Amino acid sequence: MNTLSFLLFGEGESLLITLGKICVAFILGGIIGLERESKGKPVGFKTCVIISVASCVLTIVSIQSAEYYAEISMNIRSDPMRLAAQIISGVGFLGAGVILHRHDDAISGLTTAAIVWASAGVGITSGAGFYMHALLATGLFLLAIKLSYFVIFLQTKNQLPGKVKIRIILDEKSGLQTLVESINQQKNIIEAITIRDVKKGKIEVNLKVVIRKKMTLPELYNNLSTLEHVCAIALEH
Repeated sequence: MNTLSFLLFGEGESLLITLGKICVAFILGGIIGLERESKGKPVGFKTCVIISVASCVLTIVSIQSAEYYAEISMNIRSDPMRLAAQIISGVGFLGAGVILHRHDDAISGLTTAAIVWASAGVGITSGAGFYMHALLATGLFLLAIKLSYFVIFLQTKNQLPGKVKIRIILDEKSGLQTLVESINQQKNIIEAITIRDVKKGKIEVNLKVVIRKKMTLPELYNNLSTLEHVCAIALEH
């Protein structure tokens, strides 16, 4: 009878407490997923909920199994969090699937991969019964994501540090020397430059530049647009 009860309802806590843990994992995982969903990311509400709830259930099973088998036999000892550790390892492979290396050498999806891992962590924490820890962690996850956009906004508004990719179309090849001199005069560093011919005698110049002078993106655009023979400009930071 005890074995049947364990198989149906678990052991060591009431069914309502178990359901409460799963509901907490569902709600917190859903909150994290909705944030990603609002940004149009591939990992959204459904994925985060599934990861969080599944992690919660497996953690509950791991803890209750360790308690149950320790009671029926003194010779059986198991680590109640061993299964939880395997969850984190398994979720790592899932997170790796959303990390992309784009053709422009940029890497995207790191935040989404971290969210996948965090959703599993929230589920494990809920399954172990640490509700306040799970709630606080979820709040801090969302706060970090929101603050990152604010920090990027301030950087773009006040100055333009780091690397910038510049794509310029020149209507004459003589404009290339003027372009390079203008960038160097501002104490910037040209890391890479590629040049190719386009239609009607025009050339396309792609540069990777390290901006050393405090400058906003619009200011850089205005400086480059005043140069002779410049037909089109595209900047990426």
